[in-house]
Amino acid sequence: MTNNIKIDEEKHIKVLDALLGDADLMTALNEAKSFEDGYRLVAEKVPGLTLEEFTGSMELLRQVMMAQMNKTPAQ
Repeated sequence: MTNNIKIDEEKHIKVLDALLGDADLMTALNEAKSFEDGYRLVAEKVPGLTLEEFTGSMELLRQVMMAQMNKTPAQ
């Protein structure tokens, strides 16, 4: 399923930079009322970002977070 998501690597890096470099943006994204509202917030920081690219970036972030949650600590 995720193989169908188109992600421009450069745009994805810009999304990550925007989110990691701006705690207020991350907070606003977490509090957004809808996915589209979150997209608009991030698109203000990443000119030319499409909804499809934003969706791909968010899916990739979700997958990374889920993988980290499933890792067991080294013993």
